[in-house]
Amino acid sequence: MRRFALLGAVLACAAMAVAQGQTGTYQVGPVGPLGAITVSGDRPAQVPEEYIVDEGDTLWEICDEYFGEPWRWPTVWALNPHITNPHWIYPGDVIRLRAPSGSGPAAASAIDRISYTIGTESAAQVSLNEGFIAEKQMDRLGYVSFAPTSREYLAEGDLVYLEVKDLGDLRVSQRLSVFEVLNDVKHPETGEILGRKVRVKGVVEVESVEENVARSRVIRSFTEMKRGLPVTELLDHYHVVSPRLNLIDLRGTVVDALLRRAELGQFDVVFLDQGAKDGVQIGNRFFVMRRGDGYLELTRETDEKLPWEQIGEALVVETQDRSATAIITRSAIEVRIGDRVVMQRHY
Repeated sequence: MRRFALLGAVLACAAMAVAQGQTGTYQVGPVGPLGAITVSGDRPAQVPEEYIVDEGDTLWEICDEYFGEPWRWPTVWALNPHITNPHWIYPGDVIRLRAPSGSGPAAASAIDRISYTIGTESAAQVSLNEGFIAEKQMDRLGYVSFAPTSREYLAEGDLVYLEVKDLGDLRVSQRLSVFEVLNDVKHPETGEILGRKVRVKGVVEVESVEENVARSRVIRSFTEMKRGLPVTELLDHYHVVSPRLNLIDLRGTVVDALLRRAELGQFDVVFLDQGAKDGVQIGNRFFVMRRGDGYLELTRETDEKLPWEQIGEALVVETQDRSATAIITRSAIEVRIGDRVVMQRHY
């Protein structure tokens, strides 16, 4: 699977999981002021502490095989800090499926290795500006209209021809961002339209300005690029974000995601309904919260009687006036659009 939300490595892991007792209830640290992230379920007796990866294995399939719950993969990944990308595991890799049983020195030593907290001064997230909620109309200078290649999709190194409003405004070596407007973003609770979801596709560089078009080259392709996409002034494409201390208490909602799908996990990009004018700053961290029953569909009245549980954490990498782009840095279970997010002061 692709994971171009990360350009490099995550320079420091988020937080790792520790198995608690024999019941199969897992706690993902650090334990913040709002409590621990937990995923409960009986652990089958036949689940080994470690598993050697075979050809074709995925964390999803391994969890389905041993737990009967493929969506438990984020918890298993959290137990294995040596796996930097959950979508790339290789034959011969040793994967820990559960913390060692017992309370002796060996067990304590293993727990020490997998349970630690990252301070705000020692962690950084290197990511692409893959997308955001445009709260006003994007300025379109022109379009990627034509290309001499016979392929439908354009990639790095391809020659393209831009049609722009005013060719006289362009200069050789000028770089422009290619983007795509995907959909209106509606708040899942209020139905209010917050803006339009924009996905950044890549960068083109002008090589020459001809009579009718600007002859340009694709120098960055973050995802598939096609003819007809608009271009704008060069955006800030790269973020190096370190967590920063939250200065205020704030509540919000996950209103959309870069990839529109039902279940989201670590390193997926999500959009929040709180932005710079609400006090959100790049580097702030939000707890992702949910209440209810993970299996049963409850009435709203019953759902509201149950407590909120922390299921993940998200790091803000970009802010607009009333929205923010964040990367899920840890998750005990899959995050969904509509989940609550909480920023807690002094965290």
